[in-house]
Amino acid sequence: MSNLPNPYVGPRAYESYETLYGRDRELRQLAALLVAERIVLLHSPSGAGKTSLLQAGLIPRMRADDFYVLPVVRVNLDVPNRFTGKVENRYLFSTLLSLEEDVPEVHRLAPSDLPELSLDAYLNRRYRPEGASTSELLVFDQFEEVLTVLPSDREGKLAFFEQLGTALRNRDRWAIFAMREDYVATLAPYLRPIPNRLSAAFRLDLLDREAAMQAIQKPAQQAGVDFTTPAAIKLVDDLSQVQEQSPDGSIQFHAGLYVEPVQLQVVCYRLWDSQVTDDRVITVADLGQVGSVDDSLAGYYAQSVARVAAMTGVGERAIREWFGNRLITPDGVRSQVLQRAGLSDGLDNRAIFQLVDAHILRAEKRAGSTWFELAHDRLIAPVRKSNAGWFAANLRLFQVQATLWDQHGRG
Repeated sequence: MSNLPNPYVGPRAYESYETLYGRDRELRQLAALLVAERIVLLHSPSGAGKTSLLQAGLIPRMRADDFYVLPVVRVNLDVPNRFTGKVENRYLFSTLLSLEEDVPEVHRLAPSDLPELSLDAYLNRRYRPEGASTSELLVFDQFEEVLTVLPSDREGKLAFFEQLGTALRNRDRWAIFAMREDYVATLAPYLRPIPNRLSAAFRLDLLDREAAMQAIQKPAQQAGVDFTTPAAIKLVDDLSQVQEQSPDGSIQFHAGLYVEPVQLQVVCYRLWDSQVTDDRVITVADLGQVGSVDDSLAGYYAQSVARVAAMTGVGERAIREWFGNRLITPDGVRSQVLQRAGLSDGLDNRAIFQLVDAHILRAEKRAGSTWFELAHDRLIAPVRKSNAGWFAANLRLFQVQATLWDQHGRG
């Protein structure tokens, strides 16, 4: 569809001006819960689309319902050098910096004033446009960062939650905290100051099959293209594949119940860009002509690995070997790696967390430890395919032979 803009967003979150498909039911339920409870915890598996639901769904809806929605808050913004030594609580300061983002320059507080303010004092002083609603909504995204940044800084975290609790005692303030569900239990020691202790919670699941069909077909339809139902069903079947081990030890694949939104967007984005004709119909035959879902996912994996290698300085070969040797067993089953200081099973944690952010990996907390694994069974074959192609193109014969020797456990 070279003559039409791509209606799929690819591997990023939806923005507020974009239409989010397949989440109407979740949006209605979440908005109703927030209005009723005032303070809500939104949690989900990694890659389920929390940020998209907030930015393209909840925030526009709450504005339409006459809420004054403040800028999305992140608690892990870098502290500028000029404030080094002046900031007592980095989570609070990051919150204030986030909230200042949409304030007109003439109304912004002096930067030197921010480290001196509590959250409640700042919100009371913050510029409010004429006619803005008195119902104020605070939106915290990726809130697990309050736990993952400086894990030993218990006093700082406790102080920050005290600030949140004081600010949220004002009944004209609403708040939603979005975070990955594997960190929810870790919040418990800090929740006492929050008025409802985040007891009102909403879980966002991955896309079910019906929602995935909408996310595939409706963007194309809005662009004037018919993504046919048989083609969409085939794509959903492929993207939802899960593997199970039979009693005899063999691995069987079958269509599952859920699709990861990021994977769906990656495949649809690449499919759209691969269409070289102006035919405004996407059929099952088109899926075969432009390459399999494996090809699309393998391409996204390769792109992500190359980008992370360039950003961190970790060698692409090291990253790919780590995937092939540590995360996938010789039998083609997902394995797990325990996070350790600096390096986890030989790979720099900086690279690992970049790949978590790209939704290639999932980080899961269990019993106080973090474990890494592939984000989905559906990535196993594409990762293996991409690695095989890269090694064949980039390694000398003796290096390939040495890798195979090692993989077979030979001394």
